[in-house]
Amino acid sequence: MNTSQHPATILVVDDERAYRDAIADVLRSRGHTVLKAESATEARKVLDLTTPELIMLDVMMPEVDGLTLLRQLASEPRFLAVPLVMASAKAMPTDRWTAWERGASAYLAKPFTFEEITSLVEHLLTPPETEAVPFEMVERLAAN
Repeated sequence: MNTSQHPATILVVDDERAYRDAIADVLRSRGHTVLKAESATEARKVLDLTTPELIMLDVMMPEVDGLTLLRQLASEPRFLAVPLVMASAKAMPTDRWTAWERGASAYLAKPFTFEEITSLVEHLLTPPETEAVPFEMVERLAAN
Protein backbone atom coordinates (compact mmCIF):
# COMPACT_ATOMS: atom_id res chain seq x y z
CA MET A 1 0.00 0.00 0.00
CA ASN A 2 1.37 3.40 -0.97
CA THR A 3 0.79 6.09 1.63
CA SER A 4 2.74 8.83 -0.13
CA GLN A 5 1.17 11.62 -2.15
CA HIS A 6 2.33 9.84 -5.32
CA PRO A 7 4.70 7.05 -6.26
CA ALA A 8 8.23 8.37 -6.65
CA THR A 9 11.39 7.21 -8.35
CA ILE A 10 14.11 6.65 -5.74
CA LEU A 11 17.77 5.82 -6.31
CA VAL A 12 19.42 3.64 -3.64
CA VAL A 13 23.23 3.62 -3.72
CA ASP A 14 24.90 1.08 -1.43
CA ASP A 15 27.78 -1.31 -2.00
CA GLU A 16 26.17 -3.89 0.31
CA ARG A 17 23.68 -5.87 -1.76
CA ALA A 18 21.66 -6.98 1.29
CA TYR A 19 20.95 -3.38 2.38
CA ARG A 20 20.35 -2.22 -1.18
CA ASP A 21 17.86 -5.01 -1.85
CA ALA A 22 16.09 -4.72 1.51
CA ILE A 23 15.61 -0.96 1.12
CA ALA A 24 14.40 -1.43 -2.45
CA ASP A 25 11.88 -4.08 -1.36
CA VAL A 26 10.46 -1.84 1.36
CA LEU A 27 10.17 1.18 -0.93
CA ARG A 28 8.60 -0.88 -3.72
CA SER A 29 6.04 -2.21 -1.23
CA ARG A 30 5.02 1.45 -0.78
CA GLY A 31 4.48 1.86 -4.53
CA HIS A 32 7.76 3.58 -5.39
CA THR A 33 9.98 2.78 -8.36
CA VAL A 34 13.46 1.95 -7.10
CA LEU A 35 16.68 2.23 -9.06
CA LYS A 36 19.74 0.60 -7.52
CA ALA A 37 23.47 1.26 -7.83
CA GLU A 38 26.33 -0.43 -6.01
CA SER A 39 28.84 2.41 -6.39
CA ALA A 40 29.11 6.13 -7.02
CA THR A 41 30.26 5.38 -10.57
CA GLU A 42 27.20 3.24 -11.24
CA ALA A 43 24.98 5.89 -9.62
CA ARG A 44 26.39 8.52 -11.98
CA LYS A 45 25.48 6.32 -14.96
CA VAL A 46 21.91 6.04 -13.67
CA LEU A 47 21.78 9.80 -13.03
CA ASP A 48 22.92 10.48 -16.60
CA LEU A 49 19.64 8.89 -17.71
CA THR A 50 17.16 10.15 -15.11
CA THR A 51 16.64 12.45 -12.15
CA PRO A 52 15.00 10.56 -9.27
CA GLU A 53 12.77 12.28 -6.75
CA LEU A 54 14.92 11.08 -3.83
CA ILE A 55 18.43 9.66 -3.55
CA MET A 56 19.66 7.48 -0.68
CA LEU A 57 23.46 7.13 -0.37
CA ASP A 58 25.64 4.90 1.76
CA VAL A 59 28.58 6.78 3.28
CA MET A 60 31.23 4.08 3.18
CA MET A 61 31.70 2.80 -0.37
CA PRO A 62 34.83 1.80 -2.27
CA GLU A 63 36.49 4.18 -4.75
CA VAL A 64 34.24 7.23 -4.35
CA ASP A 65 32.56 7.45 -0.94
CA GLY A 66 29.01 8.61 -0.41
CA LEU A 67 30.03 11.95 1.12
CA THR A 68 32.02 12.84 -2.00
CA LEU A 69 29.09 11.90 -4.23
CA LEU A 70 26.78 13.85 -1.92
CA ARG A 71 28.88 17.00 -2.27
CA GLN A 72 28.93 16.61 -6.07
CA LEU A 73 25.18 16.11 -6.32
CA ALA A 74 24.35 18.93 -3.90
CA SER A 75 26.32 21.33 -6.09
CA GLU A 76 24.40 20.47 -9.28
CA PRO A 77 21.32 22.62 -9.97
CA ARG A 78 19.15 19.71 -11.14
CA PHE A 79 19.46 18.08 -7.71
CA LEU A 80 18.69 21.15 -5.59
CA ALA A 81 15.09 20.04 -5.01
CA VAL A 82 15.95 16.33 -4.67
CA PRO A 83 16.21 15.08 -1.08
CA LEU A 84 19.61 13.46 -0.51
CA VAL A 85 19.57 10.93 2.34
CA MET A 86 22.76 9.51 3.83
CA ALA A 87 22.74 6.06 5.43
CA SER A 88 25.68 4.69 7.38
CA ALA A 89 26.89 2.64 10.29
CA LYS A 90 28.95 5.73 11.16
CA ALA A 91 26.55 7.65 13.35
CA MET A 92 28.66 9.94 15.49
CA PRO A 93 27.48 13.56 15.66
CA THR A 94 30.49 14.63 13.59
CA ASP A 95 29.51 12.16 10.84
CA ARG A 96 25.99 13.57 10.73
CA TRP A 97 27.28 17.14 10.79
CA THR A 98 29.66 16.46 7.90
CA ALA A 99 26.79 15.01 5.85
CA TRP A 100 24.55 18.02 6.54
CA GLU A 101 27.37 20.42 5.68
CA ARG A 102 27.75 18.67 2.34
CA GLY A 103 24.06 18.91 1.52
CA ALA A 104 22.27 15.93 3.08
CA SER A 105 18.55 16.29 3.73
CA ALA A 106 18.63 13.54 6.36
CA TYR A 107 20.91 10.92 7.93
CA LEU A 108 19.89 7.37 8.80
CA ALA A 109 22.11 5.36 11.14
CA LYS A 110 22.49 1.67 10.24
CA PRO A 111 20.96 -0.57 11.27
CA PHE A 112 17.63 1.16 10.81
CA THR A 113 14.10 -0.17 10.79
CA PHE A 114 11.82 -0.35 7.80
CA GLU A 115 9.49 2.03 9.62
CA GLU A 116 12.30 4.59 9.86
CA ILE A 117 12.96 4.35 6.12
CA THR A 118 9.34 4.61 5.08
CA SER A 119 8.54 7.43 7.51
CA LEU A 120 11.55 9.45 6.41
CA VAL A 121 10.90 8.90 2.71
CA GLU A 122 7.22 9.79 3.05
CA HIS A 123 8.14 12.92 5.01
CA LEU A 124 10.74 14.04 2.46
CA LEU A 125 8.44 13.39 -0.50
CA THR A 126 5.44 15.19 1.00
CA PRO A 127 5.31 18.82 -0.09
CA PRO A 128 5.19 21.26 2.82
CA GLU A 129 1.75 22.50 3.66
CA THR A 130 1.33 26.15 2.91
CA GLU A 131 -1.47 28.29 4.13
CA ALA A 132 -3.37 30.06 1.44
CA VAL A 133 -3.27 33.81 1.94
CA PRO A 134 -6.68 35.42 1.43
CA PHE A 135 -6.78 37.63 -1.66
CA GLU A 136 -7.89 40.62 0.42
CA MET A 137 -4.73 40.33 2.52
CA VAL A 138 -2.55 40.18 -0.60
CA GLU A 139 -4.23 43.36 -1.90
CA ARG A 140 -3.73 45.09 1.45
CA LEU A 141 -0.06 44.10 1.62
CA ALA A 142 0.50 45.23 -1.96
CA ALA A 143 -1.07 48.63 -1.21
CA ASN A 144 1.43 49.34 1.60
